[in-house]
Amino acid sequence: MANPTRRSKLGLMVNAALVVLAFGLLGLVIWRNGDKVRDVFSRRLDLGLLAMAQAVYLAGIVSTFVRWFILVRVIEPRFTLRAALLLGFIGNVFNLVIPGAVGGDLIKAAYLVRMHLKKTQAIASMVIDRIVGLLGLFILASVAGILAWPRAAGDVAKLIVAAWVATGLGVLLLVVIFGQVITRTFPRLGTGHSRLSLITSELKEMSSTYRKRLDVVTLCTLMSMGNHSLNVVAFYLVGRMLFPTQMATTLGDHFLMAPLTLFTMAVPLPFGALGLTEGVGDQLFKLVGHPSGALAMMGFRVLMYGAGLIGACVYLAKLNEVRGLTATAHHLEEELLEGELHEEGTES
Repeated sequence: MANPTRRSKLGLMVNAALVVLAFGLLGLVIWRNGDKVRDVFSRRLDLGLLAMAQAVYLAGIVSTFVRWFILVRVIEPRFTLRAALLLGFIGNVFNLVIPGAVGGDLIKAAYLVRMHLKKTQAIASMVIDRIVGLLGLFILASVAGILAWPRAAGDVAKLIVAAWVATGLGVLLLVVIFGQVITRTFPRLGTGHSRLSLITSELKEMSSTYRKRLDVVTLCTLMSMGNHSLNVVAFYLVGRMLFPTQMATTLGDHFLMAPLTLFTMAVPLPFGALGLTEGVGDQLFKLVGHPSGALAMMGFRVLMYGAGLIGACVYLAKLNEVRGLTATAHHLEEELLEGELHEEGTES
């Protein structure tokens, strides 16, 4: 087993390097779009559109907390919507604002463990939530691609095909998981104390928990599409605020390009893949004639951190409880790195 102090120091060095990389990428994007940045700040912005976009974004993020609540209720009927909302906002702070901290998903899993759920079940609720979240994103982009296909050409057409492929792979992944194809084909993968065996065990646990409730999985996938649709609308409103007379890009164009842009936030860079997503958005939105996808993404980040401020208030109000959850989350993280979850002290 690696020395905990050495692992901690290495983790700090990696996180520091990632923060530098993120701000470096952001600085590069701002430098490349310097004229547009100056032009935007030379005008009076419509703060009413910003407030509308913030409200739409908040509705979307709250819907993701409700989606997780529905998934958890399958395995723990005592779980409350209030707890899901509080944990959702706190987890959002950990994901967006606190670089190098345990992830928001682990904070939420830690709460479930302290409710005496099996650790594998707690992790399973996180994994299925992530899968349906991404699948909803791909389906949304695919549907937009179908509608845009008659006028799509060149790189846009390639992106539409890529979205269709990603959707197909996402559906195939769920079929493989719920059919327990991996564990049936390779039964020994779930044994032992390696990280691969732990992943296999988690997938088996998720399958056993949710394959009899495919109605819930389907509902949550539809909710994911709704959540991402609200994000697209918020993205569009921010663009209208920044470029009131220059933006010819339609809402339909946004339903194709915004999901693909926001998908890059899954890359493990600090502050929600800061810098990288702006760069990707700049390239993607050029394909549909947007004045600056990079600036629109920066505006969208204002909405993200607006929600983060709400989460920070919840975090401070529940600081003592969060400290306990953080300690439990660190233990979970260590066990995941070691490839073994210790279930002692929990109930099934």
